[in-house]
Amino acid sequence: MKTRAMLRLAALLGLGAAVAGCSNDPYFTNPVTNIYSLMFSGDKAPSAVTQQQILQTLSATELPVAFFNVDERNSQTLLIQIEENGPYKTFATVTRQSIVMNHGMITGTRGLGGDLMSTEEEALLDTVRARRTGQVSYVQRFLTSEGVTETVTYRCGVEPDKPVEVAMGRIRTNGQEMIAACESPDGPPFVDYYVVDAGGEILASRQWLGGLTGYVAMHMLQR
Repeated sequence: MKTRAMLRLAALLGLGAAVAGCSNDPYFTNPVTNIYSLMFSGDKAPSAVTQQQILQTLSATELPVAFFNVDERNSQTLLIQIEENGPYKTFATVTRQSIVMNHGMITGTRGLGGDLMSTEEEALLDTVRARRTGQVSYVQRFLTSEGVTETVTYRCGVEPDKPVEVAMGRIRTNGQEMIAACESPDGPPFVDYYVVDAGGEILASRQWLGGLTGYVAMHMLQR
C-alpha cells in the first residue's frame, strides 16, 4: 500500500476529535445496536467499536466503510475502501489488515493469520446474487502456518431465506437473506449467511474463512 494511501486512511480512522451532527441525521441508524439483530438476533452486539467511532468515520469520508467482526477473537474493526479493481474492492485498516470483496463476498484476507489467499467464488456468488436456489462448487485457498497454500473444494447448497429490512449505518433498503451450506471431504463443513439487495450486492454476511480465523461478520455501513 502506498504511503499516501496509508496516511489518508490513518487520518480517516484516527477519530481523535468529536464530530457533531451525524447522530442527529434522520438517515443514520446506529449499527452497533442494529447490525447483529439483522441476522443474529439473540447474539450480544460487539462493543469494541463504539458508536462514536462509527459516527466520526462516516462523517470523515465518503468512501465505502465496512464493519468487520472476527467471532472467535471477539475482535471488531472498521475498514475503509482503498482500492478497486473491477468488481474486486479492497478494504483496510491502518495496521495493514485488509479484506477483498467481490460484490460484498469476501474473497481474500491479509494480515489476519491463516489468510484466505484466493477463492473460486463465481458459481456461489452468482447464485447468491441472483437470490436463487442451487448446488454449486466453491474453492478456498488458505495460507497455513508452514507457509503452504492449502486448497479446499466445497459443494454448497444455496437457498433463500426470509426478506429483511436493512438499516445499517447510512444504508437503508430491503434485502433477502441467503444461506449457503457447504461440505467437503478435505475441510470442515460450514454455513454462510448473506443479505443481498435487489441489485445483487451483499450488504452483510457471516462467512467462514478457515480454521484459524473461523467465522467473520461483515456489514456495509456506507457505500
